[in-house]
Amino acid sequence: MDFPPELMNPALLWAANLLFAVIVLLALWKAPLARLRENEFSHVYFAACVALLLLWNTRAGVLPALNFHLLGVTAVTLMFGWAFAVLAVLAVATGSVLSGIEVPVSMGLSALVMGGIPILVTSLLLRLAQRRLPHNFFIYIYINGFLAAGCSILLACLAGALLLLANDAQSAAWLSYQYYPYFPMVFFAEALLNGMVMTAMVAMRPGWVCSFDD
Repeated sequence: MDFPPELMNPALLWAANLLFAVIVLLALWKAPLARLRENEFSHVYFAACVALLLLWNTRAGVLPALNFHLLGVTAVTLMFGWAFAVLAVLAVATGSVLSGIEVPVSMGLSALVMGGIPILVTSLLLRLAQRRLPHNFFIYIYINGFLAAGCSILLACLAGALLLLANDAQSAAWLSYQYYPYFPMVFFAEALLNGMVMTAMVAMRPGWVCSFDD
């Protein structure tokens, strides 16, 4: 979902930019940046950033501000941790701005909704599963891969729709008729994408997944 500046409250956009900047600084502080000097880790991480950029720039929608694209943030969070996931979202958002797809002033809000919410949901479900559920391959894949990804994009799309409603950019009736019916489809697509990626990674390259311990 895009947030055109002409449809949004300027104060909201700048507040989102400030909040995202604070989160990025926190991620820079928490992330083990020394790992980027490791060839294997850096190659996998930057490849994941490129894959995210391609996903975020492949869009389909009913209006310019109301579009859908797969996020892939759940897989990145599970593979590299929340701090590196935030930095990946920053790289993708910056790339979208440089390519002209995203407007600079809306960058923070888009990053928070489409990146921050999935990172938060994935991290919370991962912690819940680690504390409350048996340590099992299938639980990890289905809860932390499939379910976390589906819930992430669902909440991100819902948050975007609520922001448009709050700014009188769209009516509730129009969203109910033209936008919400697509939610089950994007839930399934996002869950399938991230679940399949994590299944392949855990099965073939478990060392690339920082959140999985066999």
